[in-house]
Amino acid sequence: MGWSKKSNSVLLDDNLESYLDVLSSKLPFDIIVTSGIRTARQQALAMFKKVELGEDLTVTYKDDDFARDMMQAYPDIQQGEQIVKAYFARGGGSSHQRNMGIDLRTYDKTQAQIQQMIQAVESMGDFALLEPTPPHLHITLKKNYQKGNGTRFLILAVILGAVWTAI
Repeated sequence: MGWSKKSNSVLLDDNLESYLDVLSSKLPFDIIVTSGIRTARQQALAMFKKVELGEDLTVTYKDDDFARDMMQAYPDIQQGEQIVKAYFARGGGSSHQRNMGIDLRTYDKTQAQIQQMIQAVESMGDFALLEPTPPHLHITLKKNYQKGNGTRFLILAVILGAVWTAI
């Protein structure tokens, strides 16, 4: 089937689009991307939305100190953004900030379809987390899916081989 973005504000790069092409080809229904690449501000806003909906961020995020700091910063978006930036600078942060994370809409899917999505993601060697607040499937890519990487490497190898032969 295929995929689409919820809106034009969902930012994707070639790698994420290539991933979605592969993933959607494994599913018998269309998928909708609700989030892609995020700035620190967008990440803070997403986390604050979870707080507004009553989620304890220490349940979702591995780093309890980071999660608690974000909950304490709510609703100060400037403070939240600074906490996210500092966490990212220390090597933490969401896969959305590293261009390796996407969220898929689940509220319009059956439990069986959600399971198919999770199985397809895991069959590709990537990580899937079903999040209830707001409902979505978070995916962290474990490898690069960008089209053409192998072709560029092959062309470079051929060129370097030709240069080496000429020497």
